[in-house]
Amino acid sequence: MKNIFLLIITFFTLNSLLFSADKLNYIKYEIEHEHDPMRPYLSSDKLALDTELKYAKCIRLQMGGYWDEIAKLYLIIANRGHPTAQLHLGKQYVHGNGVDEDYVEAYKWFSLSDTAIGKHFIKVISEDMSSEEIKKAQNLVKNFKPVYK
Repeated sequence: MKNIFLLIITFFTLNSLLFSADKLNYIKYEIEHEHDPMRPYLSSDKLALDTELKYAKCIRLQMGGYWDEIAKLYLIIANRGHPTAQLHLGKQYVHGNGVDEDYVEAYKWFSLSDTAIGKHFIKVISEDMSSEEIKKAQNLVKNFKPVYK
């Protein structure tokens, strides 16, 4: 009887913890701070911390050349507006590391980073792009919507 009682208590405790975790995930990315709408990772401390942890993981994974996993993580945080991740993702598209080589996508990410080095990379890759590819990339930049997840 004592074991059944412990089992029931354990069940309700675990359900309570799971509910709390779901509740935390629900409020996880609530907007806490004013921020540039193109940089949603700055909207909350939790989202900023998660973004920086993912970025640090990417840096560690680069040492081992785990390009597929790196590309997935960079895509998440680049879509949140992290400028350094956007630069790195652009470079992955230039070299085809973990993604298909695609100068249009590279141009988009370099442009969205809104950095001097991103502008430099745009100048470099534009030499190998057609005017149609550049227009396509500029449209991707223009229509880009950052995400809060």
